[in-house]
Amino acid sequence: MNGKKLFIFVLALVVTGVLIFAAALVAARGGIINVGEANSNKEVKTVIVPGNSKFQTNLKGARSIIIFSYYIETLKDKKLLQVLEERDPEARSRVLNIIRDKTAEDVTGTQGKISLEREILDCYRSLYGKEGIINIYIDDLITQ
Repeated sequence: MNGKKLFIFVLALVVTGVLIFAAALVAARGGIINVGEANSNKEVKTVIVPGNSKFQTNLKGARSIIIFSYYIETLKDKKLLQVLEERDPEARSRVLNIIRDKTAEDVTGTQGKISLEREILDCYRSLYGKEGIINIYIDDLITQ
């Protein structure tokens, strides 16, 4: 059991490192979002935070399951980050509802992954507002 926990910890560190590198690369290429008036010099930075747990559930129709985790790109706002953490069970429930209505064909391939990311993004934006949630990134998408 300790080997499994160590593997998960190391994997989480690697994924976190890759995400930090990707976020730094995006920021270096002008990925910082300007908010406010067109002539405003105020820049707002974003952060990428992990969803609190890995999803594993049945898919609609067949005897297929899906396993995945995701990350949320959001404005760097302490209040919003706190609300994300506090309301995580509600967001998780809504994401599970989205997934359970999908078939294996719906989530297969690049287009299936992109479509699922968009639906989860719409779900989070309906909960937390369109201004605060920037994007959703799915990590580890496995269907069986």
